[in-house]
Amino acid sequence: MSLTDAYRTVVLEHNRAPRRRGRLAAPSLSAQGVNVLCGDKLTLDLAISDGTVVDLAFEAEASALTLAATSIMGDLVCGQSLQRAAELAAAALDLLTRNPDRAAAPALGEFNAFLGVLGHPNRIKTLTLPWATLAGALAGRLATSTDIDVRGAELPPRPTRTRSAS
Repeated sequence: MSLTDAYRTVVLEHNRAPRRRGRLAAPSLSAQGVNVLCGDKLTLDLAISDGTVVDLAFEAEASALTLAATSIMGDLVCGQSLQRAAELAAAALDLLTRNPDRAAAPALGEFNAFLGVLGHPNRIKTLTLPWATLAGALAGRLATSTDIDVRGAELPPRPTRTRSAS
């Protein structure tokens, strides 16, 4: 199967029936992610116990790529330690943003099917949204925007207006 065929198969499968879509009843942690460029919005819920991601759920108003990427991410991080989940997020972000040779990352399994998207820069932020949101959540940030930093940057505070004395 070619990389293009694998990509189509993975996106279609996870878009038609995304795994872990919904919200957790009592999450240990929830985080918001946004890709302003395309309008994707994502809420991740994590259930954490004894330093392990025991469950993940998500709600999204997002493209098929974001839905598929988030579904795959959930499969990869559930059951992993928080450290391993952070390592997987870093590996996915590296794959998408720092991979000029387009070499697969074995630990990312079927997420590697998205290597074909690297030729379309406007889609990269779409794929980084779930991973950046996860990385931000694991670092204690409740809001992440791929338009600021795909490494899970916190949204900057809004500037406050001050009145000048006249």
